[in-house]
Amino acid sequence: MSTTHYSPSASAADTERYIRGKEDERGVAITCDVPGGPGAFSARARALTQNTTREVEALHYRQSFSDEEFDPKNPEHVQRVNDLGYQLAKKMHPDSDCLVVSHVDGRGKKPHNHILVLNHNNRTGKALSDYRTFHDRKAGNQKGVQSANDELMREHGLSVVKRLEHAPKDWELRREDFADGSLDREMGDRMSAALADPRAVDKAGLVSVIEEQNQQLGDDGDRVPRMRLHSPVSKKGKRAGQETWTLYIEDRRGESGRAERRKRTSALSADFTPEGAQAFFDYHQQQKEQEHERSTRQAEAAERARAVAATARQSGDDGAVDLDPRRRRGAEYEDRHADRAAEEARGVREGGQRGAGEAALRDLASADLNVAAAGVEREQRTARRNRVHSRGYEREPQRGESEGLSL
Repeated sequence: MSTTHYSPSASAADTERYIRGKEDERGVAITCDVPGGPGAFSARARALTQNTTREVEALHYRQSFSDEEFDPKNPEHVQRVNDLGYQLAKKMHPDSDCLVVSHVDGRGKKPHNHILVLNHNNRTGKALSDYRTFHDRKAGNQKGVQSANDELMREHGLSVVKRLEHAPKDWELRREDFADGSLDREMGDRMSAALADPRAVDKAGLVSVIEEQNQQLGDDGDRVPRMRLHSPVSKKGKRAGQETWTLYIEDRRGESGRAERRKRTSALSADFTPEGAQAFFDYHQQQKEQEHERSTRQAEAAERARAVAATARQSGDDGAVDLDPRRRRGAEYEDRHADRAAEEARGVREGGQRGAGEAALRDLASADLNVAAAGVEREQRTARRNRVHSRGYEREPQRGESEGLSL
């Protein structure tokens, strides 16, 4: 089951940087028609539009999946999500270059694709006109993005959502509505990054992360504009008695005509309201508790391993590899061996009357010793493993083995 959203991108370079991440770290799976590393796609977009009157450099689609069908922690599932994104791009625009970046880092950690398609048909040389709405267009019998996506899901035996009026507009969709380089977009990007920080488990943690951002340097080498979160309680109106959030950011360029640019968080994204942010807080708190539980279990396992190792040492097992049963059994074995040898000697002196019986007994005794040696060796291996675990080398669950992607 998946939903889609479309928004035009006037700056393919800005959109590519955002969906890839500053260090190209956000994409867990990437497919691109344009050869080269990060920036090659947007460079081609700029080259194709610089001598035209086109205001849109790329079409930006988002395709979101349910974690009930695709596990964000399973690399094979994430790769299939990326493949479906590429197939959707080619279903809509088969003659255009595209870039598909798959994420699992948003609210809910559900798998989703960011699909960028160059606003250029390589066969005709014209700009793209199809699939630029959510619903089907009556005029011209043109299909919308969601219809194309639903067809693709059926082709692959995946479920289809009921008719949606519009997909919810979180920041990754809303940001295209604000001009590249504007203070509004910068506030949104920084607020989004702060909410995604694992330390933001409550409002105090969020404010702390924003304060830390204020110490960072921008791309120009200067300190980024100072931003702060104001959270008064409304005294009247529909939200009387409720907390409202407003962001203030330092306006060095005079964009607002004041020292600071002010913006209600709700005007940027529903994710930035107290109610929307709570979903991020809850997720980070849950992850923190799970990490604490894992650490506790590991500490308990290490303590048990140390106890077993101590017991093994007290019993005389130093953990060394020793295949000589006499050294393992010590004096007790040698006394028993001496007694048995004396009895066998007496049997020989008595004329060998019990020769056959003594031979059988010797074979049985030898077999008993081999079984005992194998048992002790197993105990030693267990003790050695426990000592290795106690040093902190217990294997962590691999990605996708345990624990079960919107933005």
